[in-house]
Amino acid sequence: MFHQQGYNVLLPDARAHGQSQGKYIGYGWPERYDVRKWSKKLIAHNGQDSQIVIFGVSMGGATTMMTSGIHLPRQVKAFVEDCGYDSLNAELNYEAGNLYNIPRVIRAPLIGSLSLINRVKNGFYTHEASSTAMLARNHRPMLFIHGSKDTFVPTKMVYQNYAATKGPKKLWVVKGAKHAASYEKEPHEYPQHVARFLNQYVK
Repeated sequence: MFHQQGYNVLLPDARAHGQSQGKYIGYGWPERYDVRKWSKKLIAHNGQDSQIVIFGVSMGGATTMMTSGIHLPRQVKAFVEDCGYDSLNAELNYEAGNLYNIPRVIRAPLIGSLSLINRVKNGFYTHEASSTAMLARNHRPMLFIHGSKDTFVPTKMVYQNYAATKGPKKLWVVKGAKHAASYEKEPHEYPQHVARFLNQYVK
């Protein structure tokens, strides 16, 4: 999609995925600094006049939003996130209840225990990993995409994310789309929505 719109595309494996190094997945929180490093490498390779768009789906969408709240090179012009969660704790709580039918009374201590383990293994507590907190620091443009039938990252989360960001923004809820399936549901509309949004900010 992006290549067809004239972009050069860098498609890296996130840490602990594919051929990238790393033992533990960070749910977007430490990965935000990886994204910044990749951005700086692109600028060093392609020049100071680079214009960068950061795009991600699902956990990649959350990573995109979490990245938006840290100091980034001026060459980062916009973001597109698709079906990212509003916070790791909220997503863990939702999955525990809806996927595994864990009673609410058990979820809090369970997630608390997981958070302690994650702090030891990954360097942060799960409650720290918040898309909305980082979006509150973002002033760059962002397009939010989410399927109306998403039952993995519930659609309601996109409204929290959309409300949190401080920059120019647009929301597209794709009717009938399940998790990470908005492009599949609307293969013609999806690139058009992305292009219309980005063309305002990437010249």
